[in-house]
Amino acid sequence: MKPRDWRQWRPRAGRPRAAGWSLRRRLLLMVMGTSITLWLVSLAIVIGVAWFATSDVFDDALEEGSRLVLQLGSEADAHASAGRGLHDRRGEEMKLRMYYQIVAPDGRVLLRGEDTPEAAFVPRVERSEGFANVWVGGELWRVHTRRSDGGNTAQVAQPVEERLELLGDMAENLAWPALALLVLLGLVSWWQIRRLLRPLEDTAGRIGARTPQDLSPIAVPDPPRELQTILDALNALLARLGVALDSERRFTSDAAHELRTPLAALRMRVQLIERELKLPGHHLQQLRADLDRCTALIESLLALARLEPQAEALPRETVALEALIDTLDLAPAHAKGLQLERALAVPTIEAAPALLASALRNLVDNAVHYGGPGGRVRVESAPLPGGGVRLAVRDDGPGVPAGQRARLGERFFRVLGTGQPGNGLGLSIVARIAALHGAALRFESGLDGRGLGVVLDFPPG
Repeated sequence: MKPRDWRQWRPRAGRPRAAGWSLRRRLLLMVMGTSITLWLVSLAIVIGVAWFATSDVFDDALEEGSRLVLQLGSEADAHASAGRGLHDRRGEEMKLRMYYQIVAPDGRVLLRGEDTPEAAFVPRVERSEGFANVWVGGELWRVHTRRSDGGNTAQVAQPVEERLELLGDMAENLAWPALALLVLLGLVSWWQIRRLLRPLEDTAGRIGARTPQDLSPIAVPDPPRELQTILDALNALLARLGVALDSERRFTSDAAHELRTPLAALRMRVQLIERELKLPGHHLQQLRADLDRCTALIESLLALARLEPQAEALPRETVALEALIDTLDLAPAHAKGLQLERALAVPTIEAAPALLASALRNLVDNAVHYGGPGGRVRVESAPLPGGGVRLAVRDDGPGVPAGQRARLGERFFRVLGTGQPGNGLGLSIVARIAALHGAALRFESGLDGRGLGVVLDFPPG
Protein backbone atom coordinates (compact mmCIF):
# COMPACT_ATOMS: atom_id res chain seq x y z
CA MET A 1 0.00 0.00 0.00
CA LYS A 2 1.22 3.50 -0.73
CA PRO A 3 2.48 5.37 2.34
CA ARG A 4 -0.22 8.05 2.06
CA ASP A 5 -3.14 5.64 1.77
CA TRP A 6 -3.13 3.87 5.14
CA ARG A 7 -5.02 6.70 6.91
CA GLN A 8 -8.18 6.14 4.89
CA TRP A 9 -8.58 2.71 6.50
CA ARG A 10 -8.31 3.92 10.07
CA PRO A 11 -11.66 3.81 11.94
CA ARG A 12 -13.22 7.20 12.47
CA ALA A 13 -16.13 8.31 14.61
CA GLY A 14 -18.19 9.53 11.65
CA ARG A 15 -17.63 6.49 9.46
CA PRO A 16 -20.56 4.04 9.15
CA ARG A 17 -20.03 0.62 10.62
CA ALA A 18 -19.10 -2.24 8.36
CA ALA A 19 -21.90 -4.49 7.23
CA GLY A 20 -22.19 -7.80 9.05
CA TRP A 21 -23.94 -9.43 11.95
CA SER A 22 -23.74 -7.99 15.45
CA LEU A 23 -22.54 -10.20 18.29
CA ARG A 24 -24.25 -7.92 20.85
CA ARG A 25 -27.58 -8.10 18.99
CA ARG A 26 -27.39 -11.87 18.62
CA LEU A 27 -26.58 -12.35 22.28
CA LEU A 28 -29.48 -10.12 23.28
CA LEU A 29 -31.87 -11.92 20.92
CA MET A 30 -30.68 -15.29 22.20
CA VAL A 31 -31.13 -14.30 25.86
CA MET A 32 -34.53 -12.74 25.27
CA GLY A 33 -35.70 -15.53 22.97
CA THR A 34 -34.69 -18.17 25.50
CA SER A 35 -36.27 -16.18 28.34
CA ILE A 36 -39.55 -15.68 26.49
CA THR A 37 -39.68 -19.36 25.53
CA LEU A 38 -39.02 -20.45 29.11
CA TRP A 39 -41.55 -17.87 30.33
CA LEU A 40 -44.23 -19.28 28.05
CA VAL A 41 -43.40 -22.85 29.10
CA SER A 42 -43.45 -21.83 32.77
CA LEU A 43 -46.77 -20.03 32.31
CA ALA A 44 -48.23 -23.11 30.63
CA ILE A 45 -46.98 -25.31 33.49
CA VAL A 46 -48.39 -22.92 36.11
CA ILE A 47 -51.73 -22.77 34.32
CA GLY A 48 -51.79 -26.56 33.98
CA VAL A 49 -50.99 -27.07 37.66
CA ALA A 50 -53.57 -24.44 38.60
CA TRP A 51 -56.15 -26.11 36.36
CA PHE A 52 -55.71 -29.51 37.97
CA ALA A 53 -55.58 -28.02 41.47
CA THR A 54 -58.72 -25.89 41.04
CA SER A 55 -60.48 -28.76 39.30
CA ASP A 56 -59.86 -30.96 42.33
CA VAL A 57 -61.24 -28.23 44.61
CA PHE A 58 -64.31 -27.78 42.42
CA ASP A 59 -64.84 -31.55 42.18
CA ASP A 60 -64.68 -31.82 45.96
CA ALA A 61 -67.27 -29.06 46.21
CA LEU A 62 -69.50 -30.86 43.71
CA GLU A 63 -69.17 -34.10 45.64
CA GLU A 64 -70.03 -32.33 48.91
CA GLY A 65 -72.95 -30.60 47.21
CA SER A 66 -74.44 -33.86 45.98
CA ARG A 67 -74.39 -35.22 49.52
CA LEU A 68 -76.18 -32.14 50.86
CA VAL A 69 -78.76 -32.31 48.08
CA LEU A 70 -79.66 -35.90 49.05
CA GLN A 71 -80.05 -34.88 52.69
CA LEU A 72 -82.29 -31.93 51.81
CA GLY A 73 -84.30 -33.91 49.31
CA SER A 74 -85.21 -36.56 51.90
CA GLU A 75 -87.26 -34.02 53.88
CA ALA A 76 -90.81 -33.76 52.53
CA ASP A 77 -91.29 -30.11 53.62
CA ALA A 78 -88.13 -28.88 51.82
CA HIS A 79 -89.49 -29.24 48.32
CA ALA A 80 -88.84 -25.70 47.12
CA SER A 81 -86.70 -23.99 49.73
CA ALA A 82 -83.98 -26.56 49.96
CA GLY A 83 -82.44 -25.60 46.65
CA ARG A 84 -82.30 -21.96 47.44
CA GLY A 85 -80.72 -22.69 50.80
CA LEU A 86 -78.02 -24.73 49.17
CA HIS A 87 -77.43 -22.10 46.53
CA ASP A 88 -77.47 -19.15 48.91
CA ARG A 89 -75.57 -20.54 51.84
CA ARG A 90 -73.10 -22.85 50.17
CA GLY A 91 -72.63 -20.70 47.10
CA GLU A 92 -71.81 -17.54 49.00
CA GLU A 93 -69.58 -19.43 51.38
CA MET A 94 -67.65 -21.21 48.61
CA LYS A 95 -67.67 -18.27 46.19
CA LEU A 96 -68.74 -20.55 43.34
CA ARG A 97 -72.03 -21.41 41.67
CA MET A 98 -73.36 -24.95 41.58
CA TYR A 99 -76.49 -26.24 39.89
CA TYR A 100 -78.31 -29.28 41.25
CA GLN A 101 -81.13 -31.64 40.36
CA ILE A 102 -82.93 -34.52 42.11
CA VAL A 103 -83.79 -37.04 39.43
CA ALA A 104 -86.22 -39.94 39.78
CA PRO A 105 -85.29 -43.43 38.64
CA ASP A 106 -87.39 -42.94 35.50
CA GLY A 107 -85.40 -39.79 34.54
CA ARG A 108 -87.88 -37.15 35.70
CA VAL A 109 -86.44 -34.10 37.45
CA LEU A 110 -88.16 -33.96 40.85
CA LEU A 111 -86.34 -30.93 42.17
CA ARG A 112 -83.86 -28.45 40.67
CA GLY A 113 -82.07 -25.33 41.71
CA GLU A 114 -82.42 -21.82 40.35
CA ASP A 115 -81.19 -21.39 36.75
CA THR A 116 -80.64 -25.14 36.53
CA PRO A 117 -81.59 -26.75 33.20
CA GLU A 118 -84.98 -28.51 33.17
CA ALA A 119 -83.60 -31.63 31.52
CA ALA A 120 -81.62 -34.01 33.68
CA PHE A 121 -77.87 -33.74 33.41
CA VAL A 122 -77.59 -37.52 33.39
CA PRO A 123 -80.99 -38.91 32.32
CA ARG A 124 -79.95 -42.53 32.62
CA VAL A 125 -80.12 -42.98 36.34
CA GLU A 126 -78.84 -46.49 36.13
CA ARG A 127 -75.45 -45.03 35.29
CA SER A 128 -72.92 -45.52 38.07
CA GLU A 129 -72.19 -42.76 40.50
CA GLY A 130 -69.24 -40.37 40.13
CA PHE A 131 -68.08 -37.57 37.86
CA ALA A 132 -68.93 -37.04 34.20
CA ASN A 133 -68.58 -34.35 31.54
CA VAL A 134 -71.85 -33.88 29.65
CA TRP A 135 -73.23 -31.46 27.07
CA VAL A 136 -76.56 -29.87 28.03
CA GLY A 137 -78.09 -27.05 25.98
CA GLY A 138 -74.93 -26.63 23.92
CA GLU A 139 -72.81 -26.11 27.02
CA LEU A 140 -70.26 -28.43 28.66
CA TRP A 141 -70.94 -29.28 32.31
CA ARG A 142 -68.98 -31.07 35.01
CA VAL A 143 -71.47 -33.28 36.92
CA HIS A 144 -71.28 -35.40 40.04
CA THR A 145 -74.05 -37.94 40.68
CA ARG A 146 -74.93 -39.61 43.97
CA ARG A 147 -77.74 -42.19 44.39
CA SER A 148 -79.92 -42.42 47.50
CA ASP A 149 -81.31 -45.56 49.08
CA GLY A 150 -84.74 -44.73 47.61
CA GLY A 151 -83.44 -44.76 44.06
CA ASN A 152 -83.43 -40.98 43.47
CA THR A 153 -80.22 -39.41 42.21
CA ALA A 154 -78.69 -36.11 43.24
CA GLN A 155 -76.85 -34.45 40.37
CA VAL A 156 -74.75 -31.37 41.11
CA ALA A 157 -73.06 -29.63 38.16
CA GLN A 158 -70.96 -26.68 37.25
CA PRO A 159 -70.31 -25.14 33.79
CA VAL A 160 -66.78 -25.78 32.59
CA GLU A 161 -66.79 -22.25 31.15
CA GLU A 162 -66.88 -20.80 34.66
CA ARG A 163 -63.80 -22.77 35.57
CA LEU A 164 -62.06 -21.49 32.44
CA GLU A 165 -63.01 -17.90 33.28
CA LEU A 166 -61.44 -18.28 36.71
CA LEU A 167 -58.35 -19.79 35.10
CA GLY A 168 -58.23 -16.93 32.55
CA ASP A 169 -58.37 -14.36 35.35
CA MET A 170 -55.51 -16.15 37.06
CA ALA A 171 -53.45 -16.20 33.84
CA GLU A 172 -54.13 -12.50 33.25
CA ASN A 173 -53.04 -11.65 36.77
CA LEU A 174 -49.84 -13.62 36.22
CA ALA A 175 -49.14 -12.30 32.72
CA TRP A 176 -48.70 -8.58 33.44
CA PRO A 177 -46.12 -9.00 36.22
CA ALA A 178 -44.32 -11.57 34.08
CA LEU A 179 -44.27 -9.17 31.11
CA ALA A 180 -42.89 -6.42 33.33
CA LEU A 181 -40.17 -8.81 34.50
CA LEU A 182 -39.38 -9.66 30.87
CA VAL A 183 -38.94 -5.98 30.01
CA LEU A 184 -36.70 -5.56 33.05
CA LEU A 185 -34.76 -8.67 32.02
CA GLY A 186 -34.28 -7.24 28.52
CA LEU A 187 -32.92 -3.95 29.84
CA VAL A 188 -30.62 -5.65 32.33
CA SER A 189 -29.41 -8.12 29.67
CA TRP A 190 -28.72 -5.29 27.21
CA TRP A 191 -26.77 -3.35 29.82
CA GLN A 192 -24.79 -6.41 30.97
CA ILE A 193 -23.98 -7.56 27.42
CA ARG A 194 -22.86 -4.04 26.51
CA ARG A 195 -20.67 -3.89 29.62
CA LEU A 196 -19.19 -7.34 29.05
CA LEU A 197 -18.40 -6.62 25.38
CA ARG A 198 -16.80 -3.26 26.14
CA PRO A 199 -13.26 -4.79 26.20
CA LEU A 200 -13.77 -5.74 22.54
CA GLU A 201 -14.63 -2.14 21.65
CA ASP A 202 -11.71 -0.82 23.71
CA THR A 203 -9.35 -3.25 22.00
CA ALA A 204 -10.66 -2.26 18.57
CA GLY A 205 -10.08 1.37 19.48
CA ARG A 206 -6.52 0.65 20.58
CA ILE A 207 -5.81 -1.22 17.35
CA GLY A 208 -7.43 1.49 15.22
CA ALA A 209 -5.35 4.20 16.90
CA ARG A 210 -2.10 2.45 15.97
CA THR A 211 0.04 3.82 13.17
CA PRO A 212 2.04 1.69 10.74
CA GLN A 213 5.15 2.70 12.66
CA ASP A 214 3.94 1.16 15.93
CA LEU A 215 4.27 -2.62 15.98
CA SER A 216 4.59 -2.93 19.75
CA PRO A 217 2.36 -5.47 21.54
CA ILE A 218 -1.21 -4.40 22.21
CA ALA A 219 -1.87 -4.26 25.94
CA VAL A 220 -5.42 -4.30 27.35
CA PRO A 221 -5.87 -4.04 31.14
CA ASP A 222 -7.46 -7.13 32.65
CA PRO A 223 -8.81 -8.71 29.43
CA PRO A 224 -11.15 -11.73 29.55
CA ARG A 225 -9.64 -15.11 28.70
CA GLU A 226 -11.45 -15.27 25.36
CA LEU A 227 -10.03 -11.91 24.31
CA GLN A 228 -6.58 -12.71 25.69
CA THR A 229 -6.17 -15.56 23.19
CA ILE A 230 -6.91 -13.16 20.33
CA LEU A 231 -4.49 -10.60 21.72
CA ASP A 232 -1.77 -13.23 22.09
CA ALA A 233 -2.22 -14.30 18.47
CA LEU A 234 -2.28 -10.67 17.25
CA ASN A 235 0.80 -9.71 19.27
CA ALA A 236 2.64 -12.75 17.94
CA LEU A 237 1.72 -11.66 14.41
CA LEU A 238 2.93 -8.11 15.11
CA ALA A 239 6.19 -9.49 16.46
CA ARG A 240 6.74 -11.62 13.34
CA LEU A 241 5.84 -8.65 11.14
CA GLY A 242 8.28 -6.42 13.03
CA VAL A 243 11.06 -8.97 12.56
CA ALA A 244 10.26 -9.23 8.84
CA LEU A 245 10.26 -5.45 8.38
CA ASP A 246 13.51 -5.09 10.29
CA SER A 247 15.08 -7.77 8.15
CA GLU A 248 13.86 -6.06 5.00
CA ARG A 249 15.20 -2.69 6.12
CA ARG A 250 18.55 -4.16 7.10
CA PHE A 251 18.80 -6.00 3.80
CA THR A 252 17.99 -2.87 1.78
CA SER A 253 20.40 -0.73 3.77
CA ASP A 254 23.22 -3.30 3.76
CA ALA A 255 22.83 -4.04 0.07
CA ALA A 256 22.85 -0.35 -0.80
CA HIS A 257 25.92 0.28 1.34
CA GLU A 258 27.74 -2.67 -0.16
CA LEU A 259 26.90 -1.62 -3.71
CA ARG A 260 27.76 2.04 -3.31
CA THR A 261 31.46 1.44 -2.70
CA PRO A 262 32.20 -0.82 -5.72
CA LEU A 263 30.17 1.47 -8.00
CA ALA A 264 32.19 4.47 -6.92
CA ALA A 265 35.39 2.49 -7.51
CA LEU A 266 34.13 1.35 -10.90
CA ARG A 267 33.34 4.91 -11.97
CA MET A 268 36.85 5.99 -10.96
CA ARG A 269 38.38 3.17 -13.00
CA VAL A 270 36.32 4.21 -16.03
CA GLN A 271 37.68 7.73 -15.73
CA LEU A 272 41.24 6.37 -15.47
CA ILE A 273 40.74 4.17 -18.53
CA GLU A 274 39.36 7.13 -20.47
CA ARG A 275 42.42 9.24 -19.59
CA GLU A 276 45.11 6.60 -20.15
CA LEU A 277 43.83 4.81 -23.26
CA LYS A 278 42.23 7.83 -24.94
CA LEU A 279 39.32 5.71 -26.23
CA PRO A 280 36.32 7.27 -28.01
CA GLY A 281 34.51 9.30 -25.41
CA HIS A 282 30.86 8.50 -26.18
CA HIS A 283 31.16 4.83 -25.07
CA LEU A 284 32.72 5.67 -21.74
CA GLN A 285 30.37 8.62 -21.22
CA GLN A 286 27.41 6.28 -21.57
CA LEU A 287 29.05 3.90 -19.12
CA ARG A 288 29.55 6.75 -16.63
CA ALA A 289 25.89 7.76 -17.04
CA ASP A 290 24.82 4.22 -16.28
CA LEU A 291 27.02 4.15 -13.21
CA ASP A 292 25.64 7.51 -12.06
CA ARG A 293 22.09 6.20 -12.46
CA CYS A 294 22.94 3.10 -10.41
CA THR A 295 24.51 5.30 -7.72
CA ALA A 296 21.40 7.54 -7.63
CA LEU A 297 19.21 4.46 -7.31
CA ILE A 298 21.26 3.19 -4.41
CA GLU A 299 21.10 6.58 -2.68
CA SER A 300 17.33 6.59 -3.09
CA LEU A 301 17.06 3.07 -1.70
CA LEU A 302 19.14 4.11 1.28
CA ALA A 303 16.87 7.11 1.87
CA LEU A 304 13.76 4.93 1.71
CA ALA A 305 15.32 2.41 4.07
CA ARG A 306 15.96 5.16 6.60
CA LEU A 307 12.36 6.40 6.19
CA GLU A 308 10.71 3.04 6.80
CA PRO A 309 8.21 3.00 9.71
CA GLN A 310 9.84 3.64 13.04
CA ALA A 311 8.23 3.42 16.46
CA GLU A 312 9.87 6.63 17.75
CA ALA A 313 8.05 9.94 17.53
CA LEU A 314 9.29 12.25 14.77
CA PRO A 315 11.35 15.12 16.28
CA ARG A 316 10.24 18.50 14.92
CA GLU A 317 11.51 22.05 15.15
CA THR A 318 10.99 25.38 13.47
CA VAL A 319 12.62 25.41 10.02
CA ALA A 320 13.29 28.61 8.08
CA LEU A 321 12.29 27.94 4.46
CA GLU A 322 14.46 30.70 2.99
CA ALA A 323 17.61 29.30 4.59
CA LEU A 324 16.58 25.78 3.61
CA ILE A 325 16.28 26.73 -0.05
CA ASP A 326 19.71 28.36 0.07
CA THR A 327 21.25 24.98 0.96
CA LEU A 328 19.96 23.34 -2.23
CA ASP A 329 22.31 22.53 -5.11
CA LEU A 330 21.05 24.75 -7.92
CA ALA A 331 23.89 24.04 -10.36
CA PRO A 332 21.72 21.78 -12.57
CA ALA A 333 19.07 24.51 -12.73
CA HIS A 334 21.63 27.12 -13.77
CA ALA A 335 23.04 24.74 -16.37
CA LYS A 336 19.61 24.45 -18.03
CA GLY A 337 18.88 28.14 -17.66
CA LEU A 338 16.03 27.55 -15.25
CA GLN A 339 14.89 30.30 -12.93
CA LEU A 340 14.07 29.40 -9.31
CA GLU A 341 11.37 31.64 -7.85
CA ARG A 342 10.35 31.99 -4.22
CA ALA A 343 6.87 32.94 -2.96
CA LEU A 344 7.11 32.35 0.78
CA ALA A 345 4.02 33.81 2.44
CA VAL A 346 4.87 31.71 5.51
CA PRO A 347 8.60 31.95 6.35
CA THR A 348 8.83 28.99 8.76
CA ILE A 349 7.33 25.54 9.19
CA GLU A 350 7.30 22.97 12.01
CA ALA A 351 9.02 19.83 10.67
CA ALA A 352 12.00 17.53 10.94
CA PRO A 353 14.77 19.62 9.29
CA ALA A 354 16.67 16.78 7.62
CA LEU A 355 13.53 15.15 6.24
CA LEU A 356 12.05 18.42 5.03
CA ALA A 357 15.33 19.25 3.31
CA SER A 358 15.31 15.84 1.60
CA ALA A 359 11.71 16.32 0.42
CA LEU A 360 12.33 19.82 -0.90
CA ARG A 361 15.56 18.74 -2.60
CA ASN A 362 13.80 15.86 -4.35
CA LEU A 363 10.94 18.11 -5.48
CA VAL A 364 13.24 20.82 -6.84
CA ASP A 365 15.52 18.26 -8.50
CA ASN A 366 12.49 16.61 -10.07
CA ALA A 367 11.19 19.95 -11.39
CA VAL A 368 14.63 20.88 -12.75
CA HIS A 369 15.15 17.43 -14.24
CA TYR A 370 11.89 17.41 -16.20
CA GLY A 371 11.60 21.15 -16.85
CA GLY A 372 12.44 22.59 -20.22
CA PRO A 373 15.44 24.89 -20.88
CA GLY A 374 14.80 28.48 -19.83
CA GLY A 375 11.74 27.50 -17.77
CA ARG A 376 10.65 28.40 -14.26
CA VAL A 377 10.48 26.57 -10.94
CA ARG A 378 8.69 28.16 -8.01
CA VAL A 379 8.70 27.22 -4.33
CA GLU A 380 5.58 28.46 -2.50
CA SER A 381 4.37 28.53 1.08
CA ALA A 382 0.98 29.74 2.31
CA PRO A 383 -1.13 29.45 5.46
CA LEU A 384 -4.03 27.00 5.53
CA PRO A 385 -7.48 28.18 6.67
CA GLY A 386 -7.64 25.76 9.60
CA GLY A 387 -4.03 26.22 10.63
CA GLY A 388 -0.95 24.59 9.22
CA VAL A 389 1.20 25.43 6.20
CA ARG A 390 0.93 24.61 2.50
CA LEU A 391 4.27 23.97 0.78
CA ALA A 392 4.30 23.59 -3.00
CA VAL A 393 6.85 23.24 -5.80
CA ARG A 394 5.59 24.06 -9.31
CA ASP A 395 7.18 24.12 -12.73
CA ASP A 396 6.14 24.98 -16.29
CA GLY A 397 7.53 21.88 -17.96
CA PRO A 398 5.66 19.23 -19.98
CA GLY A 399 3.80 18.04 -16.86
CA VAL A 400 2.07 14.74 -16.24
CA PRO A 401 -1.32 13.67 -17.68
CA ALA A 402 -4.12 13.90 -15.10
CA GLY A 403 -4.86 10.18 -15.41
CA GLN A 404 -1.31 9.27 -14.30
CA ARG A 405 -0.90 11.72 -11.41
CA ALA A 406 -2.44 9.33 -8.87
CA ARG A 407 0.47 6.91 -9.42
CA LEU A 408 3.27 9.43 -9.01
CA GLY A 409 3.96 8.41 -5.41
CA GLU A 410 4.43 4.73 -6.26
CA ARG A 411 7.91 3.31 -6.12
CA PHE A 412 9.72 2.90 -9.45
CA PHE A 413 6.83 4.44 -11.37
CA ARG A 414 7.95 6.74 -14.17
CA VAL A 415 5.93 8.52 -16.84
CA LEU A 416 6.82 7.09 -20.22
CA GLY A 417 7.86 9.27 -23.11
CA THR A 418 9.75 11.92 -21.15
CA GLY A 419 13.14 10.93 -22.54
CA GLN A 420 14.73 11.66 -19.16
CA PRO A 421 16.66 9.12 -17.06
CA GLY A 422 15.52 8.35 -13.52
CA ASN A 423 14.59 5.59 -11.10
CA GLY A 424 11.08 6.62 -10.03
CA LEU A 425 11.90 6.89 -6.33
CA GLY A 426 12.11 10.65 -5.77
CA LEU A 427 8.38 11.24 -5.30
CA SER A 428 8.14 8.02 -3.27
CA ILE A 429 10.59 9.52 -0.80
CA VAL A 430 8.53 12.73 -0.70
CA ALA A 431 5.35 10.70 -0.10
CA ARG A 432 6.98 8.84 2.76
CA ILE A 433 8.24 12.06 4.38
CA ALA A 434 4.76 13.57 4.03
CA ALA A 435 3.23 10.52 5.74
CA LEU A 436 5.70 10.77 8.62
CA HIS A 437 4.66 14.40 9.14
CA GLY A 438 0.94 13.65 8.75
CA ALA A 439 0.85 15.93 5.71
CA ALA A 440 -1.51 15.51 2.75
CA LEU A 441 0.23 15.07 -0.60
CA ARG A 442 -1.45 15.83 -3.91
CA PHE A 443 -0.49 16.59 -7.51
CA GLU A 444 -2.00 19.29 -9.69
CA SER A 445 -1.15 21.59 -12.59
CA GLY A 446 1.96 23.74 -12.41
CA LEU A 447 2.66 27.31 -13.44
CA ASP A 448 0.39 29.07 -15.93
CA GLY A 449 -1.70 25.89 -16.34
CA ARG A 450 1.33 23.87 -17.50
CA GLY A 451 3.83 21.56 -15.88
CA LEU A 452 3.34 19.84 -12.55
CA GLY A 453 2.62 21.14 -9.07
CA VAL A 454 3.39 19.05 -6.00
CA VAL A 455 1.50 20.30 -2.92
CA LEU A 456 2.14 19.33 0.72
CA ASP A 457 -0.40 20.43 3.33
CA PHE A 458 1.25 20.23 6.76
CA PRO A 459 -1.06 20.08 9.80
CA PRO A 460 -0.69 22.62 12.62
CA GLY A 461 2.42 21.99 14.69
